[in-house]
Amino acid sequence: MDENKVYTNIEARDDGFTLIELWRIIQANMVWLLLIIVMFVLLGWLYTFHVVKPMYKSSVDILIEIRHETTSGTDSAKTQTARQVASNIREYIKFRDVINTVLETQGDDIGVDYDWQLVASRISTAAVGDAVAVKVTYEDTDPVVAQKMVTALAQELTRRLNLEKDDPDSMKFATEYAKIYNEPVLNPNQRPSSPNKPLNMIISLLLGVIVGVVFVILKEQFSNTFQTQRDVENTLGLPVIALVPVAGSGGEELE
Repeated sequence: MDENKVYTNIEARDDGFTLIELWRIIQANMVWLLLIIVMFVLLGWLYTFHVVKPMYKSSVDILIEIRHETTSGTDSAKTQTARQVASNIREYIKFRDVINTVLETQGDDIGVDYDWQLVASRISTAAVGDAVAVKVTYEDTDPVVAQKMVTALAQELTRRLNLEKDDPDSMKFATEYAKIYNEPVLNPNQRPSSPNKPLNMIISLLLGVIVGVVFVILKEQFSNTFQTQRDVENTLGLPVIALVPVAGSGGEELE
């Protein structure tokens, strides 16, 4: 027999798995698949309920009011100024001087001894409406700390924004006046914002299914035993004339 011809036929006929064959492979390796799924779900459960700490978010709105003394071009000038102030606020709230002032003057009352960089990393901001307000959000492992901290940060920033420009602590950009709205009420029973437990478990389940199926396919690809008639034909490049079933087996396993 011409070996080159056989190898050529093998390459030409090895066109992967059909959906029916893939399903049979999965059925034959169902124990492995279930073990992998259970392992991923268990890891997801351990991470979600025992490793990661629940985090709580609290927000406050800083309203921007522009006070121009002139009437010429007031509307367009106010809109432009408000947008710039909103952009400034989103940066100023994370400034070292602002955060350190809060920590030094109110750290004991809030109940924290944080580094300013940690506080800055937990702050997020978003523009509200047509740049007429900025929502400041702070996240912490303690809901009361989150509520107190975001309020203290907003108060310190609005104080600096409302100072006259010649004051060394002033952060005033133009003629804006800032004030706090929607100040949070202290509530120790607030629901955590993260982790999202149902989502984490769903992701763990999906990852388990994907990894399990990939493992089963790779295991089958590297297997050196014949499982079906097609395996024999693909390997030898010859048609199968007859099958000898294994006693007590209902499948196509060959002996």
